[in-house]
Amino acid sequence: MKKLAIIPFLVATALWSQAWSGIISTNRAVDWTHAGISGGVPSGAWTQCGATISAYSGSPTLIINALNHTGTGYTGCGSNTYVQLGTGTFNLNAAIRSVGVSNSELRGMGANQTYLVFSATSTCQGGNGTCAIGFESSDGTYPSQPPANIYNWTAGYSKGATSITISSGVNIVANQTMIMLDQCETGYSGSPCTGTATDNGNVFVCGDAYATAGPTGCSVNGPDTGLARPHRFQMEAALVTACSPSCGSSGSTVITLDTPLQHAYWASGQTPQVWLIQPAMNVGVQNLSVNLSGCTTSGCNGGAVSFYNVANFWCQGVAVLNAYNIGIWVEQSIHGIIQSNYVYNAGQALNYNDPTGIKYNWSNNLIANNIVQAVRPALMCEGPCAGNVVAANFTVNNYTATDFMFGADWDGHSDGADYDLIESNVVDQLTQDAIHGGHLMQTYYRNLALGFESCANGQCGSYTAKDSSVSAVSTQSFNRYDNFVANVLGTPGYTITYQAASGTCATQYEFNATAWVLDCGNSGGSVPIPSDTTGLATILRWANYDTANGSNQCNPGEVPSGISVYPNSTPGTGCSGSFPASFYYSTRPSWWSSTIPFPAIGPDVSSGNLGICSGTLNTSGHYSGVPALTSAQCTGTSLTASQWSGHANAIPAMACYLNSMGGPPDGSGSALTFNPSACYTSSVTAPGNLLILMAKR
Repeated sequence: MKKLAIIPFLVATALWSQAWSGIISTNRAVDWTHAGISGGVPSGAWTQCGATISAYSGSPTLIINALNHTGTGYTGCGSNTYVQLGTGTFNLNAAIRSVGVSNSELRGMGANQTYLVFSATSTCQGGNGTCAIGFESSDGTYPSQPPANIYNWTAGYSKGATSITISSGVNIVANQTMIMLDQCETGYSGSPCTGTATDNGNVFVCGDAYATAGPTGCSVNGPDTGLARPHRFQMEAALVTACSPSCGSSGSTVITLDTPLQHAYWASGQTPQVWLIQPAMNVGVQNLSVNLSGCTTSGCNGGAVSFYNVANFWCQGVAVLNAYNIGIWVEQSIHGIIQSNYVYNAGQALNYNDPTGIKYNWSNNLIANNIVQAVRPALMCEGPCAGNVVAANFTVNNYTATDFMFGADWDGHSDGADYDLIESNVVDQLTQDAIHGGHLMQTYYRNLALGFESCANGQCGSYTAKDSSVSAVSTQSFNRYDNFVANVLGTPGYTITYQAASGTCATQYEFNATAWVLDCGNSGGSVPIPSDTTGLATILRWANYDTANGSNQCNPGEVPSGISVYPNSTPGTGCSGSFPASFYYSTRPSWWSSTIPFPAIGPDVSSGNLGICSGTLNTSGHYSGVPALTSAQCTGTSLTASQWSGHANAIPAMACYLNSMGGPPDGSGSALTFNPSACYTSSVTAPGNLLILMAKR
């Protein structure tokens, strides 16, 4: 093993057994080390394509041609090259859109040195959206079309399997084809899927609108149309690595997947099928700033940075400022890394219900170490998600302009959000809705969810406090089989109620100052959805600290050991014993400073450095009630040190925001200067002398 100095954003993860073994049962979790890019972001070893492009104003055509290797001075560039932008401000009147190009990167000199200012965006995502910077495949396949190549999946349904049998291998190319696996939702079968969404009392995959007759359905507004094939939101995606007898042949074909099957409930009776995309691969952007403050028409309502139908992609070290709707948008893409970015004020020019800092879907993406300020919600899965990792992100000031505290981490806006890991984040709230259906098998580990957000930042409209849906954890009906382990919940002195749960709550919005609001109904639709006692019975809660009790909770009634489907035994860790530092990282990531404890949050952490600004909550000019590290950060008051019984430290992104960037603890104010190299540079010991992001498999 050799000591290596490596660039920021790279992580070393050795081969290791499942860290959650003995805590979470096998059917309720997956091998999350498949998230991200196998072998790491490759561009560190790439060569520059052509000359550095100096700052200019006008059309982005020069940059686009360079990325496509078609411009003068760039035609001789081969694969595995990057286009270098110089320092200064590029004032651009359209998007930088790369279509059908693989092994190419757009690189700046730094988020505090290379500034891209857009006055307009362009059509991206195969015509399904707009962007300022976009990478996409020339394959415009989209599930609502429907896809051209659909094959029956005839064998190989076991969780963890890497080989499945399909009816044809035509149009499949090993290591180049992305395959989508889906099946009809509960109560449906056939092609197209037909049936009725009737609750089976356990794993209920459902997106249909709730109806009292029956009852049937589960959601407020019905399916999240267009993001999956109708009634097929149970989905995961992978790359094909091999075929037998051969890739491209007709007839029954056994294909090998690069990621083991994640869902435990694939079933032949629900007509499982597969369909194909030929993605762009190995594309990304890093080390620059994107500003859309001058792009204020409805034509700008897509994502500032966009990835569509791609595999092995990255966005890191990027500042995304004032996006009209979405900061970073990952659509129909897998094995991506969205890491060490700063997203500020996305979506406030457009009064959507859910403008988003980082929006993503599909499988095995890593979203880590990002700062999201003044966005509602900060992080959200929109559409089917499986096997993604959302780790060590810091969100602050989840703007709503009302008394309603919107979820900072919103793990799914439709059914099909299953088997994701949400770990080590610092957020206002962990949220699961029922707007377009429920979610299954989500795992929350070592997060700090505050259950409070100050109105002193002026972002509560005419209200003086956020007092609707003010809880640390908020789930609605038909969210089932979740795992909440070793989290820290609530704000000391504010969160004084332990829980409201199904059977006692008609809607999640009626409670405040509460650590847990679980499987409550939703009265916002034309037909109110009742609370869900099945959801509550299936949730694993273990060794979570909450400020209402002031202690770690390990209650036998909160371990679903007696349920008939996918039970979970009592974890063998004890209530404050030794837990793994992470369910994803086997060792400290390189961007995680050696001065910050790893892990930073949890019931087994005892020397946390997070305090709270003192004073009267929601007082103008003060930061009362929000976490900080020094009294100097608590303008108008002082720091009450060592709160949460010492169970919480500032994670790297939070420390970067508060210390290096000088961000106000309540997230108010204008955009900040972002220089990730000043926050995250470090060295690590890499296994096998490789510079890698993850060594998986």
